Amino acid sequence: MRTKWALHPADYRLGENESFYADQAARGWKLEKRGGYFSRFTRVNPKKEMYRVELDPREPTAEKLALYEECGWEWVTRRDTVNVYRAPEGSGAPELYTDAEGLAGSIRRIRRRYVLDLLLLTVLLPLLVWGLFALGESITDFRAGYIIRWVLYPEDPAFWLAIILYELVGVLMGLFCTGRLLRDIRRGKMPDHAPRVRRPWGKLLLMTVWALCLLTLILQLALHRRTEMPEVSDGPYVTLAELGFDGERTGLFGGEPEGNVSRDWSPLCRILETSEEVKAGDDVVSLYTHLYDLRLPWGAERFTRALISKSYFTHDPDGYERIEVPGWDTVLVCYRECFARAGRRVVQIYLSTPGEFDRDTQWALFEKLLTRLADR
Repeated sequence: MRTKWALHPADYRLGENESFYADQAARGWKLEKRGGYFSRFTRVNPKKEMYRVELDPREPTAEKLALYEECGWEWVTRRDTVNVYRAPEGSGAPELYTDAEGLAGSIRRIRRRYVLDLLLLTVLLPLLVWGLFALGESITDFRAGYIIRWVLYPEDPAFWLAIILYELVGVLMGLFCTGRLLRDIRRGKMPDHAPRVRRPWGKLLLMTVWALCLLTLILQLALHRRTEMPEVSDGPYVTLAELGFDGERTGLFGGEPEGNVSRDWSPLCRILETSEEVKAGDDVVSLYTHLYDLRLPWGAERFTRALISKSYFTHDPDGYERIEVPGWDTVLVCYRECFARAGRRVVQIYLSTPGEFDRDTQWALFEKLLTRLADR
């Protein structure tokens, strides 16, 4: 038995759903189940059938189904507030609603539900966005995390934003369409059972966004590369040996030797991360670099400030000291951490050296590192 799934019109488009299911039956596809976005059909001989969609937030009672069946209407499926009935064309099955007030009462119940949904979305949307991206952080941290996520993992916020916007537009359209139905009924005009079926562009757009998000995620996983760091730099990064720290590469707390280069891809930037630790006597020198080459000509400065808000030592850009390094537009340093920006390139560096912290020595090492990095 052949089965197919097809996008159906929105719940509030009564006549379009009825025409859609009747057209499918005429082509030899029998409706089996209605889902959130798709309806499932099985292959049968083509039939001429009538379909009626009834909007009701309540489950149909056994008495109601028995009455409808006695009148010639077979209950097919239910999804949320949508009940679908069918009858053979020309069977003489009476209309489910012969009086305008009965139909209007059903639509009013659904309209009240749309009003409630809109109120809930108005209250819950900010909380939902906050919960997805802020995770209990302050407003500044939330904004910074949101910017970083858009640059590094745009498929994540795009996926949720598409759902949120789709639901919001759906509720607004439901209010508009049910309001128009009620207006027509008051004027004595009953719903058209055979209107032209329009393409569900909203659902198609939402699914296209979902597909792009999934493709982006697959590409990020497929293009991720992590390799052992060579003795001599082979990319836009600097090794500890170039800064004058020769010694055996070691691992933190006795782990595997630390000297790795990770390359990742994002639609909005190219990412390179390095981690290296070298044993110098009884001490360990550590260097961690995060380099981001943004693809857009704007946003690098805002992205830099977002990274600073998520930094190790201080979340306030004013807590960093600005120094001048040739080849870089902005260089900010604080203790053992440095942020630098040159055009679309943004770099975050953590450098830990042996002994007591000495500001002048640390600043000189940052300047040396960034000078070498500017040429790569």
